[in-house]
Amino acid sequence: MRLTFSVEEKTKLLSTIRIWNRNQLTQEMFRKLQVKYGIPAYLIETMFWHMEILRRLKSLGEFLVFKGGTCVQSYIDPALQRASNDLDFNTTIQNPNALMQKIEDLNSELKTQGIAIEIQGIPYGIFEFESSDKASGTLNYRHRMPSRFGEYEHVAGSDVQAKSIKVQINYKHAWLPAIKKVVKPVEFFIAGEAVPREAVVFPHESIEDLIADKIMATEEHTGRERFKDIYDLIILLDLNFDKDLVTKKLDHIAKKIGRDAKELLMSSANTVMAFGDRASEAQGFASMVCRGGKVLIKDWEIGCEKTAKKIMQLQL
Repeated sequence: MRLTFSVEEKTKLLSTIRIWNRNQLTQEMFRKLQVKYGIPAYLIETMFWHMEILRRLKSLGEFLVFKGGTCVQSYIDPALQRASNDLDFNTTIQNPNALMQKIEDLNSELKTQGIAIEIQGIPYGIFEFESSDKASGTLNYRHRMPSRFGEYEHVAGSDVQAKSIKVQINYKHAWLPAIKKVVKPVEFFIAGEAVPREAVVFPHESIEDLIADKIMATEEHTGRERFKDIYDLIILLDLNFDKDLVTKKLDHIAKKIGRDAKELLMSSANTVMAFGDRASEAQGFASMVCRGGKVLIKDWEIGCEKTAKKIMQLQL
């Protein structure tokens, strides 16, 4: 069964949004940004919701550190940014039950604020627990937002117009949530075109943390997600950063998992070089990258070679 919301219900749902004006959340706005930046409008919509969700998590900023591919985009030139689907965090809370209680307390706050509501029995605006993975030390949540493009998902036996964002929190890394935490505004390219009502300030991992994390991610040699990780490394390693902080974090991680830091760097560089031979596949990933990044992807093999060399130089 497909649920249809009335105009009043849609208006009520959009009234829960705090950082965007109603006239910014239109297909016209998303398509305007698509024309300028070259990313599909439905992915641009996701970035609007990412910023809104980060604002909703702000009261937990004492315990959370924004990380991952979505976080990377907050540091780099708008022309080089890419779309991303999920929001990833480290936490300083080591006990998953204590972390889950913090999220439940936040859900109560959001209900009090009129942000978390139900429309025809379908919850929007709360952090719905999905799963816990003890091996990776993560809690997985889903945060349901409205869809301006008629996207549907199956909820409680019905198809409902919605777009859900996965929110993953890693408590396994509570021993080192960041080598350097940076409290800064979220700077996605959309905010330069559709100015939010308020800046969304949130604790980020540093550029050095993100580089170390991406090196660890590319230490694995398989998976299509590696294209995104390698693209992020191509951009990150061209920024100004403290090499010593990167190697310091990698040394900490290597000791924790019983590996050698140089071995991790070598493995990452080998992965990057191997994916350099898959330039034709990388072109498929280009659709979710802004126009400046599309140019880089045209020279994918050369970019991978340069990046592999920069990774190996980190050990010198």
